[in-house]
Amino acid sequence: MIGEIFTLVLINPMINFLIILNNVLFGSFGLAIIAFTIVIRLITFPLTLRQLHQTRAMQSIQPRVQELNKKYSDPKRRQEEMMKIYRESGVNPLGCLGPMLLQFPILIALYYSIRQTLPESPEALENLSTHLYSWGFIQNAVPLKDTFLGMDLRDTNLLMVVLVGLTTWAQTKTTVSVSTDERAKAQQQMMTYMMPLMFAFFALSFPSGVSLYWVVNSLVGIAFNISTYGFPLLKIEPIFKPKTPAAAARRQEAEGNAARAGSPPQGSRGSTAAHTETARELRTANGPGRSKRQNRRRRP
Repeated sequence: MIGEIFTLVLINPMINFLIILNNVLFGSFGLAIIAFTIVIRLITFPLTLRQLHQTRAMQSIQPRVQELNKKYSDPKRRQEEMMKIYRESGVNPLGCLGPMLLQFPILIALYYSIRQTLPESPEALENLSTHLYSWGFIQNAVPLKDTFLGMDLRDTNLLMVVLVGLTTWAQTKTTVSVSTDERAKAQQQMMTYMMPLMFAFFALSFPSGVSLYWVVNSLVGIAFNISTYGFPLLKIEPIFKPKTPAAAARRQEAEGNAARAGSPPQGSRGSTAAHTETARELRTANGPGRSKRQNRRRRP
């Protein structure tokens, strides 16, 4: 039941849209895959942008979360303070996963759509016909031309395997990380090289049409990362900057004013400790509860 709904709602429309793009783009299924991937990524861009902003926000508050874990041993109090940090920073802990989960079925459907639109046998071609709409514009386009830039889109291509690994690596490098935890940094560094190798290994069993989709998908992802995070190496500023919540903006403004004044912000631990120490010195030097002016007045 779920499989039938998945096919009806996602796979069938994608297959027919691919064939329409193939007809529009001079009968080139390779160009159709490229155009289709870009269109899908643009449609889901608002979800991707929200995910990138939430991921960056979660990473930016990690130092405060680590201090919180050290400061409070009571799980309930720790959870309350953590939720307070989330509210101040405008972070939703599920904000990183929600958009990703919504995009996941789309990516799976796209993978199966490309595989089924390039049938490798008469039986597969007959199965493709069951997914096509009864429009002559679509029915007459099958079978499609299965070569692009000299490669068979139905077979594995080593050049595409290498490009899958390189573009995946470049996408992970443009995903900015601000983690201060050494263990987290080591894990991120490992994933920077493990993910490209893993996807390149998978591409060894992919038709090159699917690998072409993944390469274009990664290139679009790189463009999204740079437009969201910027690229300091080339002095490129981010285009889509996240909105700072009012509480976080006030906190940043207070910290900036305190830094310019050369003192810790009001209400901070440093200013409270300094005030307490000054009061203690006054009491020690002049007697409890008296200031120097009061002692001077009481002298004969």
